Amino acid sequence: MSDNEPEVDTRQLLADAFGWFTEVLEESVLIMTAQEGIYLTGRQRRVVSVFGKTQLHSMTLQTIVEDVVRTGSGLLDHFTVGTITRSIIDASLMAMYLSEPSLTFPQWQLRREILHLHEMTNRKRFLEPQGKVIPSDGPRLPFYDTYEQAKKDSRGRIALYGKAVGLDQDKITKLQEGQWVFVDGGRGAAREAGWDLNAFEFEQAYYSAYVHSHPVSFMKADEQGISWVHPSPFQQNFVALALNVAGRYLERANDRMRAFTADESCDPLADQLREGTWVEKEPSVP
Repeated sequence: MSDNEPEVDTRQLLADAFGWFTEVLEESVLIMTAQEGIYLTGRQRRVVSVFGKTQLHSMTLQTIVEDVVRTGSGLLDHFTVGTITRSIIDASLMAMYLSEPSLTFPQWQLRREILHLHEMTNRKRFLEPQGKVIPSDGPRLPFYDTYEQAKKDSRGRIALYGKAVGLDQDKITKLQEGQWVFVDGGRGAAREAGWDLNAFEFEQAYYSAYVHSHPVSFMKADEQGISWVHPSPFQQNFVALALNVAGRYLERANDRMRAFTADESCDPLADQLREGTWVEKEPSVP
């Protein structure tokens, strides 16, 4: 810092960021509370579930920061703050993706089926190694009794819905692998949500280092003055930035939830989800 640059009061930055983040979180709780007892479509209920995950992450973030904001000392766990911030970004993105209001019924069916296949194939990935650490004469998990047929059926539905929305065969084949979460990847989902892609990629990549304990998260700890008792200016500034980032993503989710889940009629596909269409009635594709 040069002599002409004003000294930054990082403690005040942290307090201001925490205050604003708390306001956004309180609004989020009000939105969720207003949905109690309201009948919603299946799609809306999935969105509410992911929104609840976003909200719980945010509550945890608030809890681990508030004591230091109040006292100015103690453990300011910026490592966990970074990890949770990344989780808030991811959950907010999924909430936006599931609730995209412009989707046609086949587009929604395709998204739902891709998520269904991803859940199945990834469940198999962690169940297989688990099976190697339990007795070989143990009971076979019911999951394996239906897995192959369920995977085949899911791939058939992805082909059907993919063709209905105009995807080419190469794209359909990739989506049938079971490793995709978003039809056009995370970047495509962020673009659809109307987010600034440069900001999204920076924030997702930066906080990812804290999720995975990559070198960015610890190699400069001495230079950053990391302390478990008296938070350094770096820690205070880091957490202030994280609260502002997490708050922006939670605020975006709030806005979408307010518009999309107030009641069943807020889902543009409510009638089709209730009644079904030709896509539902077509036989499975091999």
